[in-house]
This record gives sequence, structure tokens and C-alpha cells, in this order.
Amino acid sequence: VPLASVVSPERPIPVFIERCIQYIEATGLSTEGIYRVSGNKSEMESLQRQFDQDHGLDLAEKDFTVNAVAGAMKSFFSELPEPLVPYAMQLELVEAHKIGDREQKLLALRDVLRRFPRENYEVFKYVIAHLNRVSQQHRVNLMTSENLSICFWPTLMRPDFSTMDALTATRTYQTIIELFIHQCPFFFSLRPPPDTPGSPGPAPATAPSPPSPARTPSPPPETLEP
Repeated sequence: VPLASVVSPERPIPVFIERCIQYIEATGLSTEGIYRVSGNKSEMESLQRQFDQDHGLDLAEKDFTVNAVAGAMKSFFSELPEPLVPYAMQLELVEAHKIGDREQKLLALRDVLRRFPRENYEVFKYVIAHLNRVSQQHRVNLMTSENLSICFWPTLMRPDFSTMDALTATRTYQTIIELFIHQCPFFFSLRPPPDTPGSPGPAPATAPSPPSPARTPSPPPETLEP
């Protein structure tokens, strides 16, 4: 099912994704290995089937496991006809990532991001903000922005490895998603790029909302490979 068919200007986030993320944030942020540990496949399929029959499905009432909900959420993006990060934008992201100067790199990545199709941008922002909040609990759930990016970049980007060097592409794509998660407030607001490397903690995400004109400095980022 194309993304555009399950969103609208009035509801820019697919209901299924919204319900899954709300459930995970309410009950599962402290779950060790969230998104890394696979959910039970039959439970994931049951969740999707029940939701298709009833969009008002109460996940808490049905007592689904956190890992099953997390797995079902990832499967949603795997099954889209086109990846959430459009192929045309992926090439531009890779070129932006090659920029040596860190500040210019972040600004270039943000410029590409803001040229995503509107529906892709809104859903990507919602998911990345969620992953940033998950990473803030990494001392408990062991899922840093790096670990989350390793789990999510293949789902969000789905590159064609037949046209590129797989090893090089894997590290580049993973690092791009890691940057988006770790520097979420910068990418989805008008904040200036962070310029003080070295802090291990993630930059906290604001609630997914339209970019704000606020220019308060974001927390220093962790050291990432260029």
C-alpha cells in the first residue's frame, strides 16, 4: 500500500504507526534491546490482521508484547512499495554526507531532508523523533542512536546493493540515519548546527511538530565518524 494512500493533510501519520509508537513509548522504552530483539512472527501477523479489521484496536488491552509491536511497526515500512527515504533523495544524502566540514555536512543533509515529499517528511520526522526518545533511555534499553540506526537504516532506505559497493554503502547509510536520530532537534527545527563534539548523550527530541523558529542551542553531540 503506497504511503500516500494511508495519510492525509489532516492525519499525516498512518494510524497504525501512531498506535504502535504510542504503545511503545507508554510501555516499552525501558525494554532491553527494543527494535534489536525480534518479535514473534505469528504475534506480529495477528496484530496487523486485527488492526486491519479494527483501526480502533487497543494494543494494551490485547496484551501484545513490546517486541511484537516494534516488529510490526518495522514491517509496515518494509512492505511499502517505495522506501520511506525516497531513492532519489538517498543519492543526495550520500553526496551531502561526503562533505568534510561537519557544520556544512549537517546543513546540507537538512537541506536534502526538507525536499522530501511532504508525506515522507512528516512520517520520517515522527519516526526519527521517536527513535531519539528511545535512545535517551539507552542506559536501560541499551539502544543508542548508533544501535538504532543499525536496526532501522535497511528498513527506511532499502538500497539497491547491485548498483553500489555494499560494505561502503552500509556504513554510509547507517551513519546518515544515526545522525538524523542523534541530532533530531537540529534537523527538524531551525536550530543552528551543533559544533561541540565529544558528549556521549543524545540530543533530546521535541514532540514531532512543525519546525519552530526557536534558535536555542542544542546539546553537544556524541562523536561520530565523518
